[in-house]
Amino acid sequence: MAKIYVAEIEPNQEVSSVFVATESQLRTARNGTPFLALKLTDKTGEIVGRMWENAVEAAEAISGKGLVAVRGRSETYRNEIQLNIHEISPVSVGDVDRTDFLPTCPLNTDELFDRLKTLLTSVKRRPLYALVLGFLGDRELMNRFKLAPAAKSMHHAYLGGLLEHTLSVASLTNTICSHYPELDRDLLLAGAFLHDIGKVEEYTYDLSIDYSAEGRLLGHMILGVDILEQKIRALKNFPEQDAVLLKHLILSHHGEAQFGAVKTPMTREAFVLHHADDLDAKINTLGRLLADTRDGDESWTSYQPMFARYFFRGFPECAKAPDQDCRGVREGQLSLWQNREA
Repeated sequence: MAKIYVAEIEPNQEVSSVFVATESQLRTARNGTPFLALKLTDKTGEIVGRMWENAVEAAEAISGKGLVAVRGRSETYRNEIQLNIHEISPVSVGDVDRTDFLPTCPLNTDELFDRLKTLLTSVKRRPLYALVLGFLGDRELMNRFKLAPAAKSMHHAYLGGLLEHTLSVASLTNTICSHYPELDRDLLLAGAFLHDIGKVEEYTYDLSIDYSAEGRLLGHMILGVDILEQKIRALKNFPEQDAVLLKHLILSHHGEAQFGAVKTPMTREAFVLHHADDLDAKINTLGRLLADTRDGDESWTSYQPMFARYFFRGFPECAKAPDQDCRGVREGQLSLWQNREA
């Protein structure tokens, strides 16, 4: 069957396509009727599916997660599009194109990696420089680093996302160091490089992005410290103070315990890294929200519970007649709408 992507599905549409079932659970409705609840994904997004007829048999046939062929009809429920599924069956991996199911970085990852290497090799302190080279010289680890996503479903949640995010955070910290010369630039660059290195082991990404067993049990910060310790052991006389400070950067970069931080930032460098990481993650997430024109209307997104607000896309009239209809916008100011259309 021809592939219909999640992003192409509109309300009241007949849908027949293949998706990855990342979640599958047999539930019981209030009236006692069993139904199959699914989360279906491809490289363009995810959609909730519900199957009522023959739900028990369908649950047994697909055996939880995996590729499934679905036939059903889309409908709107609580302002979200869902699929009312009529038929579902398992599909073999050999029968599909894997690139249909995993989103990829929109930028050239080889170029991103070259930019990151150039920045990192500007580290001057010999022990930190040797550590950086130890990581960059580990071809197997760097291949995984270049391929891994930075998240399952939020910021940079696509192949190559970890590399893109890491370069962005390292570039931000480098810029901040030029403004605040009292910061330890070498330590911050090394910390920015390594702050999410544990994500190479936190996620699996065959046909969908999910957590590995180690990722769920330990998390990328603990995994990252373990990878760091392995590299440090391979070096002679690596300064213990630098080792402790680097571990602190990794363990504290989420800022607060409620957001997953093992420790809160207790050095200037850790404070900077946390905010650089947070800023880049949020800007990437906002870019996705603002670009999703199915969500909200021309000028505004729908309400975003994560941020507890709506987001303004820009003045649509500026895109139509910017010289005449934008008197309410300050002279010389481009709207988000104009930037998006440029």
